[in-house]
Formats: sequence, C-alpha cells, structure tokens
Amino acid sequence: MGEITTINILLIGGCGHWAAKENHVPALLKMKEQGTPVRVGAICDPRDPYRDGIAAAGMGPLTTLLGLDAPKWLNPAGMSPAEVHHMLDGLHADERFDAVIIACDPVHHTVYLRWATIRGVSALCDKPIVCAENASWDPVNALRIETEYEDLLHTVARQDKTFHIAVPLRRRANDAYLTVAKEIQDVYGEFKQGVTSINLVKNAGMYRFPAEYALGDAHGYRSGVGSLAFSSYHFIDVLAWYLSEAPGKATRLSLTMPYLRRLGDYLKTDEATMLGELLGGQEAGTSVDLPPEMLRAEVDFVFHAELLDEDDTKLGLISYSCFNNTYSHRTTGLSEIDSVDLVPFREKGRMSQFVMDINQGNLQHLVMRKNDVVGEDYEIEIQRRRNPRISDEPRRDWNFANAHAGSQVTPQDLTRGFVHLAAKQEVAPEIRRQMSFLHEQRLSHRLFSGCYQLIAQDFADSTPARRLIQL
Repeated sequence: MGEITTINILLIGGCGHWAAKENHVPALLKMKEQGTPVRVGAICDPRDPYRDGIAAAGMGPLTTLLGLDAPKWLNPAGMSPAEVHHMLDGLHADERFDAVIIACDPVHHTVYLRWATIRGVSALCDKPIVCAENASWDPVNALRIETEYEDLLHTVARQDKTFHIAVPLRRRANDAYLTVAKEIQDVYGEFKQGVTSINLVKNAGMYRFPAEYALGDAHGYRSGVGSLAFSSYHFIDVLAWYLSEAPGKATRLSLTMPYLRRLGDYLKTDEATMLGELLGGQEAGTSVDLPPEMLRAEVDFVFHAELLDEDDTKLGLISYSCFNNTYSHRTTGLSEIDSVDLVPFREKGRMSQFVMDINQGNLQHLVMRKNDVVGEDYEIEIQRRRNPRISDEPRRDWNFANAHAGSQVTPQDLTRGFVHLAAKQEVAPEIRRQMSFLHEQRLSHRLFSGCYQLIAQDFADSTPARRLIQL
C-alpha cells in the first residue's frame, strides 16, 4: 500500500460563526477523528484566528484546529484582488493546497473562486456564489453578479485539469425538501403537469439596533448589499430547483419587483425602534449616522416571476416575499462582544419562519411550514393533496423534527464529501447525489442576479422594469 498523502486545505473566512463553530471546522475535525489525513494549512481572514477570546466567544472547534494544525494566518485586509492572488500563489508554491473552502463575506467570493479556477484547485464556496459590493444601488455592480458567474463557468470549461467547484446548499440535501421534490417529480413524470404556482413567504425576525447594521460580519450591510445576500439564495435555489423538476411548457421567466424597502426607509419607522425601547439601554434612542451605501441596501422585498411559454402565454406565477424585520424573540440589548467586533453578529432574536405553497395545476397541492427560533431544533411540516382520481392516498402529511441536523445528509457531510472528492477519493453515493456544483446553479444564480439588477435599477431609475430569464 502506498503512502497516504495528507489533504491540505486553504480555509477562507475561517473565523466566522458558520465556518469556525457550526460546519466547516467541525466537519474537518470529524474527518481527523475518523482517520482521514486532512490538514488546514492556512486561514485567510481579516480577523486573527489566534487572537485572545476566540474560545470564550464559542469558537471552540477553531481553537482545537489551531492547536492540531497550526495553520498560517493570511490577512487580506486592504489588498487588491491581484495582491491577494500573489499572496496565495506564494503560499501555494510551498503548501500545494488540494482544496479551498470559501466562507468569507460573499462580496469577496469571486476573488478566491477566480484564483482556484485558474489554478485548477477544487473549491467549496458558500452561498451566494457571486455577490458584488454596492449591488443594491449600482446597476453596473449588480450586473457583475451575472457576468462574473458566467466568467467562472467559462474559466472552468477551458481548464484541462479535473477539479470541482461545489456549493454546499443544505436544502438540496434536506429530507423535507427532497420529499417535496419527489412529490413534484411523481406527478410530472406521469402526467407532465408542470408547476403552475409557488408562493413563498419568508420571515427572518432579525432585529438589530441601528448601530448594529454597521458591525462587520459575513452578512452585514457595510458592503452595500442587504438581506437578499443573506439566506435568500437558499430559497431562490429551492424555487429554481422545484421549477426545474416540473417546468411543463415554460421556457422563460419574467421577473418583476412589486415591493422593496431599503434600510434607510426602515430606520425612519417606529418599527425600527419599538423593540429596542422595550429592551432598554442607551443604544435604543441613539442616533447613528450610517453611510449612504448601507442605507440603500434592501431589507424587505417581493419578487414575482411569471412563467411564460414560447408564445408568451402566461402559465403561472412564482412569488417570493422576504420580510427581514418581523417577529423577534430578542430580549437583550447591545452586547459588549458585538460592540467590540470580536466575533460576527449572530442570532439576537433571529427567526426561521416560512410558508411555501405549491400547485401543479389541478392535480397536486403542497404546503411546507416552518416556525422556529434560530439555534433551536428545526421542525418542518408538509401537507400534500392530490386529486382522488390520480391517487389512492389523496392526502398525506409529514413532520420532520430536527429537520436540518436530523437529515440523512447534513451540511457537515457535504463538506466532508467535497474534501474526499477534491482528493480524488470515493464519496458515498447518497452524499454525492445531494452535492451541488457550479454549472448546476445557472438558473438559481440568474434569478439571484436578476433580483439585484431590479433592486439597483429601482434606485437608479424609478421606471418599472422586468428581467427575462431563459429556463
């Protein structure tokens, strides 16, 4: 038997809550426990992973990893993309990375993805794949979200090396979402009835004091993008996924934006201060001067995508409504650990609530419901009805307790599967099937990009607009 080669990982943004505590680092530590020779050779992050207070801030897994691997710390702060690439090239010449895990601020994803694709190094990139600074109000930057994604696709296609660009989308691997996908597939497979309507309403419950919008984190507003760049890519991907399972005769989507509320508008309302006043503290009534690029970012929005056939006949409607400032269970004021920016802003009353209503013509109706506090076990309820003439079981109900962590394939499984794939090792079929790759995200990313183009156009020109997207 030949010598076992260590799998060397470059971790981008490794000091964030998701990477350091919840997913990527714990997944790698588990691989070590199971005997897989994996090592993090470097962490690239503006925050020093070795600074005091990391363990006390709940980043225990990161502290353990630092003790085992002693990765080098690379600080990209203030560097241009070319300078970042030069820095990584110097380290890559010595370390020879087998894979890159990208979990930094989304507006910087492209810098690291471009480095990886040009050099033929496999990369796992958290959502959204591509985002751009100030895309909420600058049409040029909003368009970059689409063009830079397409450029990545072309760069990968031109390479003669075998490598992978994967996107760990937990809902693609979640048992509850897979159940709905199968129900849609069954009816479409037998009757060719496409999806005719999806109405998704998502409430985030992320209450923030005005000053907290200026905190640095992976989902802050300092980059000139707002709530759409937070968890919305997951839901846009689910909409694209379900539509792709049963497109019917739809060939195009006409995307419009009937409602938008920006941060500056929200902060003028009583809603922005009422909970803060109940919680008490000076921060509730403190006037904060936020820069224009933050005030222009989106907090609440509604998008409609009309389904059209080749003759522009309307076949149905997909609707996505996202309200970031809704019911919150937050009971604490501004905490010191956030005010000194030691760790990214996290939780503080954040909710995970949604209702998704799906119809396949007259034949099938599905409803998914979720109403949970972030950080607690998630529960997803599903109800399905089929016309009695096509089913011996017209109604069926499911309840998925602990819906994310209790799924057969978890986000940590996806991270471990990617590492094995990057090292050209065998990946369990049930995990490989649930992995999503760059080229498979084209419709999802075009929808995401189209939404930002409408948001930016709304700021630059109040004329109602729409985006046509090919299926």
